[in-house]
Amino acid sequence: MIRFNEAIDQALVESITTYGQAVEQTRKTVLGVLGHDLRTPLSAVTLGVDLLSKSEEPGTRRHRIIAQIATSAKAANLMVSDLLDLARCNLGTGIPVRPESTDLTAVCKAVVDELAVAHPNAQIIFTDEEAVTGQYDPSRMAQVFSNLIGNAVRHGNAHQPIHVTVSGDGSTARFSVLNHGTPIPASALPSLFSPEGRYSKHSGEEQGTSSGLGLGLFIATQIVEGHGGTVAVESTLERGTTFSVSLPVYP
Repeated sequence: MIRFNEAIDQALVESITTYGQAVEQTRKTVLGVLGHDLRTPLSAVTLGVDLLSKSEEPGTRRHRIIAQIATSAKAANLMVSDLLDLARCNLGTGIPVRPESTDLTAVCKAVVDELAVAHPNAQIIFTDEEAVTGQYDPSRMAQVFSNLIGNAVRHGNAHQPIHVTVSGDGSTARFSVLNHGTPIPASALPSLFSPEGRYSKHSGEEQGTSSGLGLGLFIATQIVEGHGGTVAVESTLERGTTFSVSLPVYP
């Protein structure tokens, strides 16, 4: 009887484990399919908004409504892209990186200029010593810069500037973004780059269409690691919060 009970217990454990693995695999697959299928209707919305925008006079009420729809559609597209990147990581394929000869300084400056237009009240100070070139995926690195600087804009003190720097010494490229605001608790740092344990979902600071899915830090880390680099963070009340990226330079 004892052996029979042990066999039943073992069978139950194996069944629960198998079921859990099947559910997890289904969840990952559904995320990927959902993200992929959402792109088609969102593309239609974006195209329609672009056509309507050209037919309306700037400054009119209809034009303002169309602009709001365009902003929401862009935010939705970004969330779908994040969802697809998460699905790729979950399914083991990883975020694709296609290196080519790239000037990281120019890529970062373009991102800073874009964010400055989107957030006119933010003070973003960009410091570059010289062109930092190497083999990188320009669109993916722009995604890293946008995620980290955008994160600083959302969570930093609006009355203090955000400092962005890009530098290199021939063997290593470095990027950093510093903002002042409420420091990240030490207890949150170990899980900060994990999609399951992100700090912002507990802070309640992200609201509206700009909140996204909270995957920015996770995706940025995956892209940097795909280039052979690392991401680090330091956060104190006195020195502020600094996210640093180090990348090897491949000529």
